[in-house]
Amino acid sequence: AVVSTQSVDYKISDTCDRSDIVLSGKKKRGASFMNPQSKMCTVVCTDGSSYVLLCGVRGKLLEVNEALKTSPQLLSERCDSDGYIAIIQPKKEEEKNALRELLSEEDFVKHKQSRTNNKHKLNETEESDSKRLCQS
Repeated sequence: AVVSTQSVDYKISDTCDRSDIVLSGKKKRGASFMNPQSKMCTVVCTDGSSYVLLCGVRGKLLEVNEALKTSPQLLSERCDSDGYIAIIQPKKEEEKNALRELLSEEDFVKHKQSRTNNKHKLNETEESDSKRLCQS
């Protein structure tokens, strides 16, 4: 079965919903300041798995993609355009550094493959540990 995106929820706690953004003025007053480890949203897949997505960069949260609430499939089907998660504006002095730290598509694919390989190795180790425990 093909796993797809079931929902995207910007409510990260009882008191914080990233989609409740109200900005004003040229300097975007009212924007939330985000750190790389700040939670952006939770993505739930059709297989029941869920993932908390982190911001990844420091900056002001200017916009979240409200369309993902009603059309979560955009996240995978149109990830390079209409499927964006949010718009973050880094501080001017940090902008170039933030861009340098982003992964290229090729590096992302390599990173993803290494995580998948490590996960399989971990699962194999857990299985062999379980068998040893059951045999003792």
